[in-house]
Amino acid sequence: MGASLRGARPEGNPVANITFKHYTVAVHDLDSAIKQYETRFGMSKVGDRAYNNIGKFNFQPMGFNGQTMCHLICPDTADGPIAKLMLERVNPFNPHGEGIYLLAYDCDNVPAFAEQVTSNGGRINGNPALGNIWVHPTASNFVLMEIFPRR
Repeated sequence: MGASLRGARPEGNPVANITFKHYTVAVHDLDSAIKQYETRFGMSKVGDRAYNNIGKFNFQPMGFNGQTMCHLICPDTADGPIAKLMLERVNPFNPHGEGIYLLAYDCDNVPAFAEQVTSNGGRINGNPALGNIWVHPTASNFVLMEIFPRR
């Protein structure tokens, strides 16, 4: 057992409940990816295409019956975080470095959830009092998690 469980909560007794919201896929050609998700998976656009200034990417929410299932994101500059991640992922089977970027969750109490993560040795980015936070991949078996306040 060797690992300390400082701040650990008993199983089934979280400080804040999280529920799955959507997944995000980094793609190299947004128009092509939208077409593929429409024809191959039967998804439709949910809302309008938009731009994220912080991450430097265009994105299109996709889903079924007006409910978002995923976001397709495409970097618009080589110096943004998404483009850099995609470059690191390039290999013979994935020549553009595409793939899952993050999993998003709704949360009843973002500050309490952030405290639970950090008090148990995890790392977060963002200010829990201001809204969304991101759980660093090293704290979640290398899955970037975005935590949204439940609305």
